[in-house]
Amino acid sequence: MSAIEHPVAAALVKGALQANVEACVYLPDSGLTHIIRAFQAQPGLTLVPCTREDEGVGIAVGLQLGGRRTICFMEASGLGFSGLILARAQVQRTPVVVIASHTRGGGEQFDYHGATIRVSDGIFRGLEIPFEVATEQTALDLALFRIIQTAQSQRTCFGLLLPPHVATGI
Repeated sequence: MSAIEHPVAAALVKGALQANVEACVYLPDSGLTHIIRAFQAQPGLTLVPCTREDEGVGIAVGLQLGGRRTICFMEASGLGFSGLILARAQVQRTPVVVIASHTRGGGEQFDYHGATIRVSDGIFRGLEIPFEVATEQTALDLALFRIIQTAQSQRTCFGLLLPPHVATGI
């Protein structure tokens, strides 16, 4: 199955395009590889790779300030590096949607991702950033559309956390 045919990737692309996303910033991540590849295959979308998660959030903020509707992909552990720039985005009311892997939910294979889970929940809660944990693959397109719409209209950051069983379908 190609990345574009993967149901989760297809649903997220559909939701992002319906919400008029123009750019995606990403840090390569094993849990999101097929999703990032599906976004890369979309004509008209600008994809910007980054080397650190805080750099990615900073780029997403800059793209938003420049008038480009943007989402940011990362492993949830990177939220720990991104706290300061996410706080700045919240304070200045710059909407940034973060889609993160290796988070709370079933299917996590490695014990060291326990720290990742705590960081993602803690950063979002501590900075009063709304977030949702996807619990199943159905209606992810509508969930992402709704999240992007809310972030834009309320001028807030918003997180979508994808546990392994949702992101990979295993």
